[in-house]
Amino acid sequence: MKKVMLHGATNMSNYGDYLFAEFFYRKLIDNGIEPIFYTDRKYGIGEYFSKYLNYKPTGSLSDAYKECDALVFISGGYFVGPSSHAYFDEFKLIARYFKPAFRFMKMNKPIYVLGVGAGPFDSRPYSKKAKKVLNYAAPITVRNIESKQFCEEYGVESSIEVTADTALVVRQYLDKYKTDVPKFEIEAGKKMLLFHIDSNATVKDKIRRIIAPAVKRFLETNTEYRLYLAADGVKDEKLYSDYRQIFADMNPTVLIYDDPWVLTRQIERADLIITTKLHMGIVGSTLGSSVVSFPFIPNKTRRFYNQINESERCVPINEIAEEKVLSMLERYKDKSICVPSDLVKLASRNLELLPSAK
Repeated sequence: MKKVMLHGATNMSNYGDYLFAEFFYRKLIDNGIEPIFYTDRKYGIGEYFSKYLNYKPTGSLSDAYKECDALVFISGGYFVGPSSHAYFDEFKLIARYFKPAFRFMKMNKPIYVLGVGAGPFDSRPYSKKAKKVLNYAAPITVRNIESKQFCEEYGVESSIEVTADTALVVRQYLDKYKTDVPKFEIEAGKKMLLFHIDSNATVKDKIRRIIAPAVKRFLETNTEYRLYLAADGVKDEKLYSDYRQIFADMNPTVLIYDDPWVLTRQIERADLIITTKLHMGIVGSTLGSSVVSFPFIPNKTRRFYNQINESERCVPINEIAEEKVLSMLERYKDKSICVPSDLVKLASRNLELLPSAK
């Protein structure tokens, strides 16, 4: 093989999806393969990813289809039946994720699916298209045993290997490729409480009413901690302003998201992380922070904490109360996570299976 097309959730600015794109992009280059991102005007690689990957598309999408020897779905959570979406939105998701797969299938070219989250599925069109792609693809790796079980129960007949989330290789990547990104420093003698802000309106309301009061009480009795607020994607100023107000009497330092590797260094420095999403927690766990997780979409997040034998750190945000949040902060404030080395090796497997010209 000489050229390979990469595709996934690459048209936004999400932190976790960006890490996947860079890991796969760099690995193919190291393997002597020219990586070409899917460049559809609506659903292909966006400006944010292009900027930080220093990626400049050459040629047309139709040329890329002809020239690429295979399609690789990079890691992500998009092999999941979107039951909550309206049918119109569901067909947009099909176009966003599976359109290039159907072209490669028509040309009888290989498709790799590596390190994805899958299921649960349903009887709606998106799930059926996902199943069609999975029954064509090889190799397929999924990031947890539940994903494999969902695929098998839904009738996917392809061989599926269970690995782990590709974000778990972040330490190896930092040490090999990002030594030029400076460490994040805070006031000497202080500890860093990193709070992950969330743009979802329901989540923001629960943070305001339940989590913020618990954080305030925690900071009053743990005076060595300083509060930092960080996002996992490009956000407008109003969101940052809203969170400044929510935590106003705690004197937070607001970290504006831009460079994903600067955020990674901030996560690396954090002593304690509060997050409502998956990959801020995965990266924090891998880099040795202590993490407490209050996910709004709990299934995929719980799978990870079960996988690292830390299930009690993860409580769905719809099940929390102020006292519960405070007790978790007190319980885990000095207990960093140690991700099992075998899981990191499994995560590396997603990249090892990429095609190579060597």
